[in-house]
Amino acid sequence: MREATLDDGLRLLRAARHTVTGPAALLGDPVLRERTAGYLADLTRPYGLRVPNGLFDAPSGALGQSYGEMAAELIPAVVPPDEPVDLLVLAFAVHDVLPGRATAAYLSHVCPGTPMSFALCDQGSAAAFTGLRIAREYGCRRALLLTVEQAVLPYDTAVPVPARHRAVAMLYGTAADDTARTGGARVTGLRQRADVGPGDVAALAAAEVRELTAGRTDVAVVLGADLAAVWPGPGGGAVTTGPPRQPSTGVWWALLDRLAGDAARPRPVVVADYEPGLGYLSVAALAPAGRSEPVGESGADERAQPFVRLRGADGDPDPGAW
Repeated sequence: MREATLDDGLRLLRAARHTVTGPAALLGDPVLRERTAGYLADLTRPYGLRVPNGLFDAPSGALGQSYGEMAAELIPAVVPPDEPVDLLVLAFAVHDVLPGRATAAYLSHVCPGTPMSFALCDQGSAAAFTGLRIAREYGCRRALLLTVEQAVLPYDTAVPVPARHRAVAMLYGTAADDTARTGGARVTGLRQRADVGPGDVAALAAAEVRELTAGRTDVAVVLGADLAAVWPGPGGGAVTTGPPRQPSTGVWWALLDRLAGDAARPRPVVVADYEPGLGYLSVAALAPAGRSEPVGESGADERAQPFVRLRGADGDPDPGAW
């Protein structure tokens, strides 16, 4: 088990998210399309997979998305130019249309502060939780956690892909950051367990939630779709479930909905997810920290609003189609 009981230094200050449609802009370059087609064909051939001939002849939504583009669009929404970031973590499971690109390094270049950057993959839905743990242990003032996923792959695969191209950006600050001393949501606990079998996850997840919340009854619970399917705990309005087939972004998308819905009367929140393919159970607890402004509306000083751009800037053409 990997466990971290966190002090009150790590706080979620701002968040932004969006759904992306259409082809990646960089695929408008025919030379880059040709190189990408050859690169992907070489990578997939040893595994008996095939990139269809002619697929990359023209820009198309069937080619996939660029995580660099998806994440870079969100950075200005959460990171003002005068609040440089020290650490950037990019979490994903499905590779993007340019798997050979050093995307985390590129995002560091476009992020204020040119932060140290990490990319986390091969952990499924646990990757963003691991990113939180890295943010705390790195000892930085501000950390930007980006989780992304795309809904297509340019070759046939037996593994289901996400339902939509989505990205979520979350800016965290620590006690050393003046902007993090009031407002936001304080991260109070984080636990990750490995080798959790399907038959054990329900009881173990419920026990972790009870322990992290010390038996409080006013706690909201946010669950990833895979964990929600076996959740044995209380139901009703206290439980928010992430959208199905969004294994990387779903639980965080739902967390932002919960924080927005509780903005008038903030309460503790536990967010949990299970990665069935790898047996990872991840649970994080957050508590209100100081004054919380309304979300999703631009005021005279947006930075006074800890969850600015949570709503109204989703870029989701069909926000209710879950």
